[in-house]
Amino acid sequence: MVHTDSTTLLVSAFPPFSSLALTVPSSTPVSDIWDRLCERYPSLPPHLADILTISTHAGIIADLDQPLSSLHTEDESPLVNLRLTPQLLGGKGGFGSQLRAAGGRMSSQKASNNDSCRDLNGRRLSTIKEAKS
Repeated sequence: MVHTDSTTLLVSAFPPFSSLALTVPSSTPVSDIWDRLCERYPSLPPHLADILTISTHAGIIADLDQPLSSLHTEDESPLVNLRLTPQLLGGKGGFGSQLRAAGGRMSSQKASNNDSCRDLNGRRLSTIKEAKS
C-alpha cells in the first residue's frame, strides 16, 4: 500500500473549459475541489456549484466531506480522475403519460380504408373489390 501526502487530480471538463491536472494534499475534502476549480477557471462563476457536478467515472460522489485519499483506485495510486459536468435540467416526467394518451387516441382513429394496399400478387385491393362487384 503506497502512502502519499498528495493526490493528483485529472479533471475533465466541458467546453469552453479545458481539462486540467491539480496536485493537492490527500487530506483535502472533496468539497474543497470546487474552490480550487474556480481558482484555475476564472470564468467559472462560483454560483454554478449547484448546477455543475463533480463525479468520478464510477458516478457522483455522495459524501463531499470525505478526503481525496478515499477516491484512490484499488492500486492505491495517488491519481484521481474527476469529471465536471452540467446537470441535466428537466421536469418530473409526464412525457410517458402524454405518449400513452396520444397512442390511445391514435389507435382509436385507425383508418379502415385499405383500398390502396396491395395483395401478395401485387394487385391493389380496390381493383379486386371492383372486380368482385
